[in-house]
Amino acid sequence: LAKTGSYEVNTESYTLTHLNKIETYNDKGENRKISIQFWYPQTNNENEKFPLVIFSHGAFGFRGSNYSTFMDLASNGYVVCSIDHTYQSFFTKHEDGEIAIVNNDFLNDAIAAQLGDYDIKKTYDISQQWLKLRTDDMNLVLDTILENINSNETDEVYKLMDKNNIGLFGHSLGGATAASLGRERKDIDAVIVIDGTMLGEEIGFENGKVILNKEPYPTPILNIYNEKHFEDALANMENYDNMVASTNAIDASQTVFKNSGHLNFTDLPIFSPFLATKLGTGSIDSRYCIEEMNNVVLNYFDFYLKEGKNLNILNQY
Repeated sequence: LAKTGSYEVNTESYTLTHLNKIETYNDKGENRKISIQFWYPQTNNENEKFPLVIFSHGAFGFRGSNYSTFMDLASNGYVVCSIDHTYQSFFTKHEDGEIAIVNNDFLNDAIAAQLGDYDIKKTYDISQQWLKLRTDDMNLVLDTILENINSNETDEVYKLMDKNNIGLFGHSLGGATAASLGRERKDIDAVIVIDGTMLGEEIGFENGKVILNKEPYPTPILNIYNEKHFEDALANMENYDNMVASTNAIDASQTVFKNSGHLNFTDLPIFSPFLATKLGTGSIDSRYCIEEMNNVVLNYFDFYLKEGKNLNILNQY
């Protein structure tokens, strides 16, 4: 897929350690490690600053799941950071060479929850555990980045970031992660949820039902839906996380891609059409879907992070 911007793109990877969090997906008693990768514009102007956008992948995705999106954003003047959520990622390669593959218990739980094998309470409990792990990861990444931006002794990529323009986005469970931080943090300027359920809006469980947050969602937010997801959301509008959040949001947008499936919003259908079809794509042209989605993501971030003049997002693609 061709990038649409004029900047050449560089990349760097780092491994971060949670100093106050022990890894629960293994029994080594070690601190949790996560790895991140940046894609960023190549520039000779040391005073040039670019908005920062941070991405969270879906359940057993990986940090490169939306490589075309990252390249396109970076070529258009963004610093993109993608997180590998260790053991919830298909695989993670840390900077010391260690490779961690997806945890079997997480994999089995995720599949069972998706198939509806668990009751509402168990699904609520495990999904909140996943979300807590991921929001802790994303907070660590963002806090570390901000510390490095403010430090004099820092790598080139951090010197390029404009800390006053920060966006978050993610696919599926990663979209839920981005949306959660968009509600919690005051330094987030825009959020995009790519075909995910906003699990952070679930603030309790009583009398066999999930309780949703009715406080206005404070950050501009865009929801991108596959067709079936959107139909289900509309049918359950008063009880569905995203719809309640959007209705009560200060600034919310949404769009739906006709004939799309969940995996059409990643690069997988381009690189492995057979596997993507098995995991869930629609009849939409895969290249058209990801290219249009990338255009939507760029347009939304341009509007909110670069003071773009026009928000040109259709209700339907």
